[in-house]
Amino acid sequence: MRKTAIIVCLAGLCLLFAASAFAGGVVSFNKATVEQIMAIEDIDIPEELAKAIVDYRKANGDFKSAEDMLKVPGMTQDFMEELNPQVTKDGDVIFDPNAEPALAPSKC
Repeated sequence: MRKTAIIVCLAGLCLLFAASAFAGGVVSFNKATVEQIMAIEDIDIPEELAKAIVDYRKANGDFKSAEDMLKVPGMTQDFMEELNPQVTKDGDVIFDPNAEPALAPSKC
């Protein structure tokens, strides 16, 4: 009985953390899984690109700037404009659906 209660509490905490970490459609490119990146609303992110973002982060550490994401294999300037990565006050690089465009439009 006690073991079951602990498992239920841990599951609840995991759900609470997941909900708060990605509340309001905000997704951290430094913390998100492939599935969470692919689930960004209104942007069709190919699985290969989502995997490349996670793989690059694992190999090179957290993204420090929005421009760091251009180092991800397969990332283009046009896709960067669509993702519109933002840097938070604590240095995280995120997708925020309510943010103003941070990057200058491409000239192509």
